[in-house]
Amino acid sequence: MVRWIIALIVVLFVGFFIYVTISNKLPEGLGVTDGGLMSCPSSPNCVSTQASPEDLEHYAEPIVYTGDRMKTQLSIESFILSKGNAHLVSSTLGYVHFEVKSALIGYIDDVEFYLPEADSVVHVRSASRVGYSDLGINRERVRQIQSLLVD
Repeated sequence: MVRWIIALIVVLFVGFFIYVTISNKLPEGLGVTDGGLMSCPSSPNCVSTQASPEDLEHYAEPIVYTGDRMKTQLSIESFILSKGNAHLVSSTLGYVHFEVKSALIGYIDDVEFYLPEADSVVHVRSASRVGYSDLGINRERVRQIQSLLVD
C-alpha cells in the first residue's frame, strides 16, 4: 500500500512539472503595438504601467526618469540580469524583453520595458505565464525598478 502511495505522489509530482514545462511557452502578442504593451489577463499575476489606473490589481505607476534614454535602458538591463535568473530575449533601443525564471519550480515570467522616444517614462509589464497568483512577485519586481530609477 505504501508503494502505491509513493508511486502516486511521484506520478503527480512528475505530471506537475510536465504541465509547467508545456505551459511555459512564449505567449503571442508581446512587444509594443501602437505605443502599448500587451494588456494583462484577468488573473492577478500581472502588473503593468499601462493598465487602467482604476484596475488596482494590475496597475502600477509609470516610471519617470531623468537623463539619457539609452543609459536608463542599460541600467534596467544590468539590474535585471544581475539577479541571475533572467534571460534577455530581445533588446532594441526603447524596448527590452526578459524571461525571468523562478528558482524552485521554474515558472517563467515575461518582463517587458518600453521607453517611448517622446517621453522620459518607462512602461513596464511583468506577467507570469502559468498559474493564477504570483504571490506579489511581479509587483515587487516593478517596485524594485521604480526604486532603481527614482533613487
